[in-house]
Amino acid sequence: MNFNIKAGLIEYDVNFVSYGQNGFVTSNCNGITFINYGTNSVTIEGQAVLTTGQSLSIDGNQGEIINKTFLIAFTGSGTNNLVTIKKNYF
Repeated sequence: MNFNIKAGLIEYDVNFVSYGQNGFVTSNCNGITFINYGTNSVTIEGQAVLTTGQSLSIDGNQGEIINKTFLIAFTGSGTNNLVTIKKNYF
């Protein structure tokens, strides 16, 4: 799902993406939020563990871009559902 939003003279897009398997999340954005909607815990970069309902946000200042590929790994026998929300400039 994409939304085009105008903030003053700077235009950006907001993207929502769901992940259900271990793998990588590429950022290349100004800000990214990870939300765990699954019943399994998810670990980001081997450091930040998100349990059900927890989130982690990484925000940049105006004009900054995060160029990072994040490793995500799910743990447990329940459901995997990590949603990312990314803020991308045009």
